[in-house]
Amino acid sequence: MKHYWKVVSILLIFGLLLAACGGTEQAPVEEAPAEEAPAEEPAAEEPAEEPAAEEPAEEPAEEPAAEEPAEEAMEPVTIEFWHAMGGDLGEVVDELAARYNDSQDDVQVNVTFQGSYDDTYNALLAAFDAGTEPNITQNFDLASQTMLDTGRLIPAHQLMAADNYDDSVFVPAVRDYYSDDEGMVAMAFNSSTPIVYYNAEMWEAAGLGEPNPEWTFSEFLEACDAIQESGVEFCVTLGHVGWYFEQILANSGGLYFDNDNGRTGRATAAVFNEGQGVEVFTFLTDLFANGYAPNLGSTWTDTDAAFLAGQTAMVFDSTAGARGFQDAAEFEIKTNYIPHSDSSDRNGVVIGGAALWLLDSSDQAENAAAWDFMKFMAEEDQQVTWHTGTGYFPVRVDLDDNADLNTFWEENPNFRTAIEQLATTNTTTGDGSPNYAVLGGRAGPFPAIRQFTVDAYSRVLDDGMSAQEALDEAVEKANQELSDYNAFFE
Repeated sequence: MKHYWKVVSILLIFGLLLAACGGTEQAPVEEAPAEEAPAEEPAAEEPAEEPAAEEPAEEPAEEPAAEEPAEEAMEPVTIEFWHAMGGDLGEVVDELAARYNDSQDDVQVNVTFQGSYDDTYNALLAAFDAGTEPNITQNFDLASQTMLDTGRLIPAHQLMAADNYDDSVFVPAVRDYYSDDEGMVAMAFNSSTPIVYYNAEMWEAAGLGEPNPEWTFSEFLEACDAIQESGVEFCVTLGHVGWYFEQILANSGGLYFDNDNGRTGRATAAVFNEGQGVEVFTFLTDLFANGYAPNLGSTWTDTDAAFLAGQTAMVFDSTAGARGFQDAAEFEIKTNYIPHSDSSDRNGVVIGGAALWLLDSSDQAENAAAWDFMKFMAEEDQQVTWHTGTGYFPVRVDLDDNADLNTFWEENPNFRTAIEQLATTNTTTGDGSPNYAVLGGRAGPFPAIRQFTVDAYSRVLDDGMSAQEALDEAVEKANQELSDYNAFFE
């Protein structure tokens, strides 16, 4: 019962929010005051009054009956949480949820793994139609605009304002990514960026020193040439993954959508076939075409396996894989930033990963319980466990001075690379205006549009198209998706 009064106070917050927003009138349904601890005291006194008028000797017999309603009121609120973390990552999610459930008696969180990010996203859309949506869903970065457009959210900034919750505790890039004009709409939880993992032994055997963190495509390929001349068959491995194109495009200063990447207005057209986009996609497809990388298709697992088997010297992957790579490798692994185009300066990276979104259940107790759990997952202890157990970087700025974490980083520098890569991201341009390239694209059909860039790899590698032709085709399809989606909001 340690959190009892906290949950009750949050219920009051939700009552104020619903009244302020003109939301559904559900306050009477939940009867929140009936669950308050003080209600037990009058209930316990009732038997003493009844026997006084009848037979005092029967007082003890009636006491258990008077306690039963209090026991019913004490039943924990059950909420459903859907997530997209499989394998070792899922085990850490389960650990954190169990920690929350064990920490108090008022809320029981049921955790369900729904598959990949795409699987979880599609499961949620289907659940809206069936009326079976969870209280909280972990939805990935690309789904942000869709989540905003559902009309089913209780935005985090409303809860934070009512709860005096200071969002400045979050890493600015994370806070800004999941914000609209009024503030954060989702609770930051698991954030990542892509990094380059490399086999330090192969690197040394090729006579290479530490790579330049701000390396260009040319510098990257020079390292590849030295590595393959030393006898390694493939320099690097990566899948036909849309995320890498998006991230290296941002690092090179290129936009994905019009209207400042969909940040100053709804995205109406894709622009990734212009300027930097062509240079970036040419670099990526040439890695396969010129024998620097094995063509393993749109995979993550096969590329990871090739790197761990010593078939390649480098792999592009998420910082979320730091723990898995470090534990599985039989050689020393080091990490570096992702490269940028020769024609640009380094800009930095866009937040990847996912956040926690609170779906309005029209039940004050459930909404309050969901908010309490979301706050718990963002607390310092949970973020330390999450970071050290996975590789996702902490979303809080106040952990830089955490003594235990600094000791961990000294012993595990690979976990620090993504944090430094993000910290040195240029979030503003030279004139002080927002750098929309690294804020990331925002569009309702972004998950579908990403698939068009994945398909573009095979259009180049299998069908003989140029990078420009393949991207032009992808943009044409993307623009149709944007038009169809935006028509619902005209």
